[in-house]
Parts: sequence; structure tokens; C-alpha cells
Amino acid sequence: MRTFIAMVVGLIGGFILGIALSSWFGILGMALFHQPVGIKFLPYICSAVFAVLVPIWDRRHESHMKRGDQ
Repeated sequence: MRTFIAMVVGLIGGFILGIALSSWFGILGMALFHQPVGIKFLPYICSAVFAVLVPIWDRRHESHMKRGDQ
């Protein structure tokens, strides 16, 4: 259950981060090249990557906390 929650958090957080990065790339492109620049489907790519990375990070963090490492 904890892994599933971590996946959902990764999906939502990655999507939000992807939207923010896409907007930032667009603004930067307009400032530098006078045309919008971006990566197509960046929010979806970020959400897929984060849906994998967040459960891995959570599992590592949990094992470190059980051993007493910080």
C-alpha cells in the first residue's frame, strides 16, 4: 500500500513539475529566441519518471530510517 501511495504521489508531483518546467522552458525560449520552445508531453514524461523514482527513493529512505542512518 505504501508503494502505491508513493506511485500516486510521484504521478501527481511529476505532472505538476512537468507543467512548471514546460512553462519555464516556454518563457525562456520567448526571452532568448522570440518563439516558444519546449518538450512535447513533458508533464507526462515527468509523471512517468517520478512514478518510478519516488517509490524507489521511499524504499531506500525507509530502510535507512530502520537502520538508524540519517
